[in-house]
Amino acid sequence: MKKVTFLSIFGLLLSTGLMAQEKISINLEFGLGVPFVELNNNSFTGYKPNLGISGGIGYQFDKASRLRGDVVAGQFNGNNSTYYFQSQSYEGSLSYEYNILHLFGPVSSNFKLNGRIGVGAGVMNSNLYDLTTRTRIREVPNVNTGNSYSLQTFVLAGANAGIPVSDKIDINIGYAHRILWFQPWVDAYDPNSFDTYGYFTAGLTFFLKSDRDKSKIEVDPKKFDALKMKADSSDAFAAQASRSNEKVARLEMSNQEKDMQLAMLRSEVDSLKANPVVVTKEVSKPSSSGSSAGTPAASVPVSSGGDASSADLGPVQYRVVVVSSPTQAGAQRFIERSKLDKSEMKIAYIERLDTYRVVYKSSSNIDDAKAARAEARKYYTDAWIVKF
Repeated sequence: MKKVTFLSIFGLLLSTGLMAQEKISINLEFGLGVPFVELNNNSFTGYKPNLGISGGIGYQFDKASRLRGDVVAGQFNGNNSTYYFQSQSYEGSLSYEYNILHLFGPVSSNFKLNGRIGVGAGVMNSNLYDLTTRTRIREVPNVNTGNSYSLQTFVLAGANAGIPVSDKIDINIGYAHRILWFQPWVDAYDPNSFDTYGYFTAGLTFFLKSDRDKSKIEVDPKKFDALKMKADSSDAFAAQASRSNEKVARLEMSNQEKDMQLAMLRSEVDSLKANPVVVTKEVSKPSSSGSSAGTPAASVPVSSGGDASSADLGPVQYRVVVVSSPTQAGAQRFIERSKLDKSEMKIAYIERLDTYRVVYKSSSNIDDAKAARAEARKYYTDAWIVKF
């Protein structure tokens, strides 16, 4: 459990670090120091330029704001007509930069004009010399204290400009001024003075952001090809499954129709078994000569529903036939048990087929016949239309 917890925490820190890397920048600058002290000439023999070098790291909160930490090492010297001083300083600062161009609306370019404010602390060693004899007159801190450097704290304020060279590099030019606390004499000349100093700096800012286009998603080509092959295989399998499903659906429909037909046949067989026909005498089949004009010789009316006497179907029409029976008695029995309207049901003998058909309704209009067929199919799915 401890290992799992440790790995989880490590993974979280690693992912946070990778996400933060996109916002990290590095500063490298060279500076020209400007001390605001009483000994502000540079005419003595052995004068050295007031130079400094600094490096730091920054974190970009958003397009306008950056927090930066810097360390600076520098030297100062100067003189008047009697004395000259030399000092060394090492400091660290934490400051906040804001691109003031964003105060005027959306910024389309990567150019930056930053205001900067912060705090810092460091150590300094200063020595005062006689200009003529070159002897040391004073050292800050006092040699009797046993310390080589004195502690200094300061408030920092300044401004700088960032000129983009590329998406990752800016040329940075600026100035930052320090107002000292607890160490007011940089030149070791007057302990009651209020000395300050600053640096004009020029250097580079490196942004550690990725070259990746954030609007695009990077994909490993090998993994993409493997996924594509799986997708193609899945599509082929899905198409095959769809075809199989359609085939199964057709078979199921066909089976359902056959099941319905079998059920009807079983019903008819059960009906015949339950109500057997008893023949008391042989009845001759009606001849075609007994049919009325307009009725085909193959179709001869036999009887109407509920009446065993002969009936004339009349002229040729569309007939809705619901069942065929090998015997007239079977057809008559079907009519008696039918759930349909029996008022128009008739029995017709089809000579060429040697069968008796039960006609539900007749009509000269095919649409009316189809409507009647729809009514019949509510109970008898095999009902059909024949014209005779």
